[in-house]
Amino acid sequence: MNRQVFKVHPIMIPIFIFFYLSGEFALYAIVFGSLLFHEAGHLLAAKLVGARVQSCTILPYGGEIKMEQFTKLDTNKQLFILLSGPFFTFILLIIGMLLDFPQHEMLVVMQQLILVVNLLPIFPLDGGRVIYALVPAKYATLIILSLLSSLVIFFISLNYFPKALSITIIFFFLACQNYAYWRFRKYKYAFERIMKTA
Repeated sequence: MNRQVFKVHPIMIPIFIFFYLSGEFALYAIVFGSLLFHEAGHLLAAKLVGARVQSCTILPYGGEIKMEQFTKLDTNKQLFILLSGPFFTFILLIIGMLLDFPQHEMLVVMQQLILVVNLLPIFPLDGGRVIYALVPAKYATLIILSLLSSLVIFFISLNYFPKALSITIIFFFLACQNYAYWRFRKYKYAFERIMKTA
């Protein structure tokens, strides 16, 4: 892995600005630290199974790790990598619940939020990727359902704006991602066919 592997997606900028303007510096640190710790779980698991990581981009819901030929790994290895992020988040949740330190309640709430969001059966969240790993033939169906689910949650979150700003941004971003996945699904199928025969 080179030093350019870690990136922060520009979508994080409005979230960080919101925390800055609201004076929630502790929340900013907890959010960013929690996302990094979550991704560390994925990266450690990838290293343990010998998967080659190309990049890790921090996003509002966690991160996106690109690996060389991830779909060519056997299903158990894929699941191990996908579930290691939520497992690391669960570890932070337990630490926050057992230890008494400044902002531990905020840490607990943040881990609960990251766990709930990431385990939703929406692609490309960890929950959605687990479904894809188990039934890759249903990719198109998964993307359609993910797009619709993201839009529903996005519109619901607008009723709680600006308190639910982070949820609004996350699910608007997910809806845009799934729309792009749907548009380019044929290219994905073609690429995967080529990779399987390579």
